[in-house]
Amino acid sequence: MAESKEPSMERRFFAFIVMAVGVLMLFNFWQAQNAPPPRKLAKPAGVEEKEEAAAPAENELPATVEAPADEPPAVEAEPPAELQYLTLGSVDRSSAYRMLVTVTNAGAGVRRVELANPQFRDLHDRSGYLGHLELVDDPAGGARARIVGDGTPAFKAGLRAGDVVTAIALPNTQAPTPIAKPADLRQALAGTKPRDEVRLTIRRDGAEQQLDAATLTRRPLEVIRPEIENILLYSTKRPEGYVDHPSFVVQLQSVDALKADDPAVKAANEALATGNWQVEAATPSSVGFRQRLPALGLEVVKRYQLKEVPAAELSNEDFPAYDFQLDCEVRNLNAQPRKVVYHLRGPNGLPIEGWWYATKVSRGWGSAGLRDVLVRFPNQGTTEQGAAYIADGDIEVLGASGAGGEPLGTLYAGVDAQYFASMILPVAPDIESELFKEVQPEVVGQKLAERWPQTYTNVSFRMVRTPLELQAAGQPGDTVTDKLQVFNGPKRPSLLNQYQAANNPSYTLGDILTYGWFGPVAKLMLAILHAFYAVVHNYGIAIIMLTVLVRGLMFPLSRKQAINMAKMQELKPEIDRIAEKYKNDVEKRTKAQQELFRKHSYNPMGGCLMMFIQLPIFIGLYRSLMVDVELRDAPLISHAIRWCSNLAAPDMLYDWSWIMPEFINNGIGFFGLGPYLNILPLITVALFLVQQKMFMPPPANEQAAMQMKIMQYMMVFMGLLFYKVASGLCLYFIASSLWGMAERKLLPKPKPADANLMEGGTSGGQDRKGGGPSNPFGSDKPKPGASPNGTAKNATTRRDRSDSKRRSKR
Repeated sequence: MAESKEPSMERRFFAFIVMAVGVLMLFNFWQAQNAPPPRKLAKPAGVEEKEEAAAPAENELPATVEAPADEPPAVEAEPPAELQYLTLGSVDRSSAYRMLVTVTNAGAGVRRVELANPQFRDLHDRSGYLGHLELVDDPAGGARARIVGDGTPAFKAGLRAGDVVTAIALPNTQAPTPIAKPADLRQALAGTKPRDEVRLTIRRDGAEQQLDAATLTRRPLEVIRPEIENILLYSTKRPEGYVDHPSFVVQLQSVDALKADDPAVKAANEALATGNWQVEAATPSSVGFRQRLPALGLEVVKRYQLKEVPAAELSNEDFPAYDFQLDCEVRNLNAQPRKVVYHLRGPNGLPIEGWWYATKVSRGWGSAGLRDVLVRFPNQGTTEQGAAYIADGDIEVLGASGAGGEPLGTLYAGVDAQYFASMILPVAPDIESELFKEVQPEVVGQKLAERWPQTYTNVSFRMVRTPLELQAAGQPGDTVTDKLQVFNGPKRPSLLNQYQAANNPSYTLGDILTYGWFGPVAKLMLAILHAFYAVVHNYGIAIIMLTVLVRGLMFPLSRKQAINMAKMQELKPEIDRIAEKYKNDVEKRTKAQQELFRKHSYNPMGGCLMMFIQLPIFIGLYRSLMVDVELRDAPLISHAIRWCSNLAAPDMLYDWSWIMPEFINNGIGFFGLGPYLNILPLITVALFLVQQKMFMPPPANEQAAMQMKIMQYMMVFMGLLFYKVASGLCLYFIASSLWGMAERKLLPKPKPADANLMEGGTSGGQDRKGGGPSNPFGSDKPKPGASPNGTAKNATTRRDRSDSKRRSKR
């Protein structure tokens, strides 16, 4: 007989490890390089404005329109305005507002949007929150507050805009801490925690006084905030030359024949983006800004109006008040008609919470960023532009055309984060209105260094307005005002569905939610979880109840799987003998094994049935934790302890960042485990190993031993892959594993099989009646008339039958 040339077990194991690592590396490379087909490229932010000369053909002036005179009629310039910050709304839960909005006259933009609902708090900053005060150095010493938001602890303690903080009394300290500059106050507050009481000493109108005690709270979730605060979450230092950009800035694309590269238009755009606008009348819920452009004979006005909640709807969490109205007005100050095209920059600075573990569901095959641009046009689905694609310059100018080639207006556009979104809906009479014809995604600010994932990129977009035909100053039509509804809130389906484009129920913000594969299963899981939560008021217990429900419904299948595994243990010796007998003939070996399985009614795929059934449930729960804002920040026990305080995130038992190297702490790559020790994934893997040891038969040969060893290494490999998954998902796995172990312990154990019976299956011996082994959960006693080894004797069997017939006749 020829000597077998099969490789040794060690070589097979080594080849398996090499292949597994290779597959993982190829998958990571595919994710990084999986770019969509080439697209029409838009101009990224920061590119020299002279590129604007290549404007779309729609912006070109008709031949009949003449360019304005080189020296248009003089328009009186306004005196320069001082930098100001103002707030709209409140973070007080009992107020008539759902948010506190900080605006600035620098660019007339939005700097910060804080949500008032205590359900939505910052996940990373666990220090005490006094309020965002926009502090600045005071010449006489101290930190001067430029704003004090309504409902903040500082506001409730009596602090007002213009006050200078000179000292702060911290808990467990004998003397107040002096405050000489803003950094001192920030450093003092960094050591506090929610529910601490502090007392501020201030200087107001030249006199010092002490304010009432301020009870600190958790920091509210900010849908929009200065991007530098996001950058400092994952980077230890501020990028050189970094400049923050406010949201919702207006700039000009063309004025008559003048394009964006014209010096007059460039100067106007700089004034519009970074100049200080004049502040019109301001109220607690509204403010207006005005910027005059004398060189162009234009005036641009922006107004913000925050929506209020009626008293009868204060307890209604789904009342649609997570928005404000933005009016953009362009006024002609010249005696000649004008044709103006402007664009509105979208929101930026949305949260990147959980940057080291978060995974956002993508609408396509590529991976989504932590913030992506979403756009929708009539008769089209929602279009997504991923942050990584935008950062790489692979930007698609998004637009739509009707049947006749005419441009269709944008229904909505915005930036989508994992659990929150900021979306702009132009207020139009119908979906056919052509207010904003295209959307150009862009990177806001500097592009990230190569060492950081480009999914962290701060992205936004430009909404390009169709040309405005302005009549001469003083004539009807010399001013055009566009109204836009700006949503800034949680991605809660019942809330999003109330925001409709052009009041058309077919186009709602509910379409920005996506669950990816197995979406119906994810929605079913959420419905069950929410129903359980309504009873127990704890999503951790609700997940355990869901596990019990799923495993209970699948008990018949799991019992059948246990029986199938018991049969496998009985047949294992014979399978090994077949493998040895036909080790050089794969075809005969496969045929013999199939014959053995057929004779004993064994389905080798029966053990996989449970896995295939549970796979959609596993993915559905995984997607639920990734998408549903109700599960975000839901604690297993309480928010009072850090461990497992957010079921949609890793459990974070211990902060080991002070001893771990940076490549582990940053959460990037396969070995980027993040800055925390997570215990639940380790428990999950340990239970998998215990199950494997309890229920798998002992290895009968070298090959089986090697297979078991490979399975153990695979469990460790899976532990690394799932180290950063949501603690809620680990909780499901732990509960399911404990259920499975208890289930196997309670079921009767299989009895040892008869060796001669196994031989009879393939070597000519006679099998038991029915061609199968004894029931592993029943009796294995020999049938009457059978010899102890299970072989029936023909003569004895015939005599027994005759005796039985005679007895029955009597």
